[in-house]
Amino acid sequence: MLFDRSVRRVDFVRWLLVLVAIACFAQAALAATKVITDADKGGEVRIKFADQLELRLKSNPSTGYMWYVEKESTPLLKLHHQSQTEVPVPAEEQPGLVGQPVFQVFTFEPKHAGVGALRLHYVRSWEKPTPDDEQFEIRVVIE
Repeated sequence: MLFDRSVRRVDFVRWLLVLVAIACFAQAALAATKVITDADKGGEVRIKFADQLELRLKSNPSTGYMWYVEKESTPLLKLHHQSQTEVPVPAEEQPGLVGQPVFQVFTFEPKHAGVGALRLHYVRSWEKPTPDDEQFEIRVVIE
């Protein structure tokens, strides 16, 4: 009797762990990444709370200019990761040369639902942003 009860308890725990794992993987499978670029500037992007937002902007770090998220940008989003990748160039142009443009890639995660504006400035790190600097702004709706 005691052995049967402990076997049933072990089976119950196993099934419970399987159900928890399925729920976690289902949530991850439902999550999506919405990619936006400079073409979306001035527009609106809608994402679900479980999704990620990826912003890809062309820059040229060899000139000192890079994209920076404004401090006044929406508190709805948390910058999760930032990286850069080479911009695809025609075969006749030699990749890897100094001064080659890159895409700065920003990955954001929603903190909570709402409406806000994501703003970035294209400036040199040692200079303060001015109204004349190149800017990127998009309205963000998190559902």
